[in-house]
Amino acid sequence: MTWQEHQYRQIIEAETHARPVLPMSPPIRIRRLGFMSADGGADLRALHEQMGRIAGADPQGPAWARQLDFERDGRQVTWELHNEFATITWTGSPDDWDARPAGIGLEFHDKLLLVLATRIDVIATEAIGKKALAGFSPLSLCYSSIFDGGAEAATDFHLDEEGFTRFEVAAARSGELRIGVIARRLLEIETYRIMALMGLPLARETNGRVSDYERQLAGIMQKVGGGDSVEAHAASLEALHRLSAEIGRTVEETSFRFAATQAYGEVLAERLTRLREKAIGEFTTIERFINNRVQPALATCKAMEKRLLALTDKVQRAIELLDARITLSIQTQNRAVLDGISRTAQSQYRLQLTVEGLSIIAISYYALGILGYVFEGLHEVVPFTKGEMLAVSAPVVILLVFLGIRRIRKGPH
Repeated sequence: MTWQEHQYRQIIEAETHARPVLPMSPPIRIRRLGFMSADGGADLRALHEQMGRIAGADPQGPAWARQLDFERDGRQVTWELHNEFATITWTGSPDDWDARPAGIGLEFHDKLLLVLATRIDVIATEAIGKKALAGFSPLSLCYSSIFDGGAEAATDFHLDEEGFTRFEVAAARSGELRIGVIARRLLEIETYRIMALMGLPLARETNGRVSDYERQLAGIMQKVGGGDSVEAHAASLEALHRLSAEIGRTVEETSFRFAATQAYGEVLAERLTRLREKAIGEFTTIERFINNRVQPALATCKAMEKRLLALTDKVQRAIELLDARITLSIQTQNRAVLDGISRTAQSQYRLQLTVEGLSIIAISYYALGILGYVFEGLHEVVPFTKGEMLAVSAPVVILLVFLGIRRIRKGPH
């Protein structure tokens, strides 16, 4: 019996075993460069194919998905593809000072944006010497035992003359597999530190725009409070719609980065706890140093994200309020127009009744005048006088004229 395999099964299996820990034997030097896409991801996909060819990976195999491992000129190279960035890591001898070695595919990264460069020097001693510590800035030196005393690590998170942050690790008390774990953890911490802080400059840049949006909203609402005409309200509503569109564009431009910042921050916090650090002497730990700087940055991004969403809600409520005011103003004007039309109709109706009454009198008068001539000739034949016959005819004539005019007013049935 055979089953149809889900299209994601092999990818899931590959992800489960992605980023394996490689055993390392000190002394060893490890370097990592991280690059972000410059055109929305197309350059990363092209780079993936180029690095796959260098590594000799099978395009149909699961290893093609995320991580490529190969060896060049005595260096063990690992290239990893993440959601929005890629990293290339290589290991070499402790005297390997070439920060841009040829043959490992660095030339294919020239169109991307460099965001990360770090170096880890692992030495075969139990403690980091004073000479190595002297190479770090004392104001930001982090020096601690890690992995429950299995190694010592030191860094100051400053860029050296080659543009790399540097870690010094003394790992004589750890085996090769544990050293590989230590190196991976430190590389992950540095990678996610950079990516978590990527949202901070954007939050600072956005702050000016959001402040301007808030001032615009306040100005529009002041005009709304001072103007009562529909035209003034319509102008304010149009301004609110323009402001809403601008805020919407800003939200679209920043929402992904702020969300990614929080995600990277959570991963970074989890990786930091795995170091299981203990400060050495009066120096601080890597976890404490990073948290003191990254957590405020994450809070700033979170606050800016909430501020934008709150501003969006305020503008939307203002639009709804102004729509209601405009609708009420139009209804009030329509009611006034209808009242005027009603009064005009009543006046016209009364005028029409007056005209009809006068018409009945006039028509009846002329009709009785004509009958007067007729009765003038008949009074010699009939035993009634002209006046008597007019007196009797007058109510009948008036009634007939009234009924005739009423029928004309109602129109044909």
